[in-house]
Amino acid sequence: MKKSFMVLFAFLLAVGLIGTSLVGCSKTTTTSTTTTQALQEKTITIGVDTPLTGGAAPWGLSEMHGVTLACDDFNTAGGLTVGNTHYTFQVEALDDAYDTTKTTNNINQMVYTDGIKFMFTFQTEGSLALAPALTTQKILNFTVVNDDRIIAQPTDSYTYRTYMGFSVQANDYIKWMQQNYPSAHSLAVLTTNDTNGTVTEGYAKTAAAAAGLTYLAPIFYDPGTTDFTPFVTKMLAEKPDIILTIGDPTGDVGVIAKTLKGLGFTGIHATGIVGASDLLPIAGQAAIEGMLTLNMPLIAGGQISAAALGLPAREDAKWGAHYCCTWDFYSEAGIMLDAIKQAGSVDPTVVKAKLDQPGAQFNYAAINNGIATFGSAASDSVFGATVGAHQVTNSWPIDVIKNGADTIGTIINPK
Repeated sequence: MKKSFMVLFAFLLAVGLIGTSLVGCSKTTTTSTTTTQALQEKTITIGVDTPLTGGAAPWGLSEMHGVTLACDDFNTAGGLTVGNTHYTFQVEALDDAYDTTKTTNNINQMVYTDGIKFMFTFQTEGSLALAPALTTQKILNFTVVNDDRIIAQPTDSYTYRTYMGFSVQANDYIKWMQQNYPSAHSLAVLTTNDTNGTVTEGYAKTAAAAAGLTYLAPIFYDPGTTDFTPFVTKMLAEKPDIILTIGDPTGDVGVIAKTLKGLGFTGIHATGIVGASDLLPIAGQAAIEGMLTLNMPLIAGGQISAAALGLPAREDAKWGAHYCCTWDFYSEAGIMLDAIKQAGSVDPTVVKAKLDQPGAQFNYAAINNGIATFGSAASDSVFGATVGAHQVTNSWPIDVIKNGADTIGTIINPK
């Protein structure tokens, strides 16, 4: 009996050990066969309609370069993962040659043929005309159009201005001229005979009156003009102390500066976002010496970020040339990508909601710890709450070209 019991006990013990062993194998197998679902890879195209040829090409190439490099950096940093999808971003840039018809055709192609949902536009008339359509199609658009009507859209507009327009800059810019050049008493505008030129001329006229300067008759020239001698000669006959070429394409500004020098002008030539490096090959150093601009000089050791300081070398390596305003468009694209990241979505409607969120802040990459906001107290005070909601607020410079290079005259911080 004892022997039978011992045999039975040994049998039951063996079965128990086997059972325990089998349970352990089952857990290990379940764990080892559990795998993470592979991410789907998708690419989002950002459309850029901008002048890549013609007199405004330095602006447009700056925009194309800046948006492209911002996308490169966003992708290198990991892109965006939403659920089981990993997104990277690329640029489709179409040349509008600063022409309304081409702008309209380009934007329509991007919207209705290419299916683009995120966009940058540049040219005034085309951007104004198609802003309502972009809202209807729910396409998020960042623009630099000077005409305030671009942001005076309905509250649900999908167009945002990511540049401090001349309506904001004019008073401080011209007041600074009057204070720093007290012998200057009169100002005249030489600009393009188009919407961009006429609206910026209007802002200049109002600002000149506020600064106590005599405002002389403006002179307009048709886009595409190459010989500025007749226009400059007519303007110099009025003996202006300050000539403002605001809204003029970079190429035009360079030729005008050279013409002014050749005709003996010794007053102040002030212009917009144009850099010394873009003007030098056109006008030469002597013709641009002392010129005032609204461009940000990339000077190490100041408030300019390392990312912005490195842009010219990166442009040279990628395209064989660099341009003055790339830092600005790089930052504007960074605002869009940061909003996409914060929203955690590639749905423009969701990203727009993030842009519209009160108190939302976005990275402005050209400035150390730079912040961009929409609908701030500063923009609301200038434009009103509805319009201000679609206007970015950030600091901007007044520069003086010295020895062929941009130098900071002052930094304006909107109140």
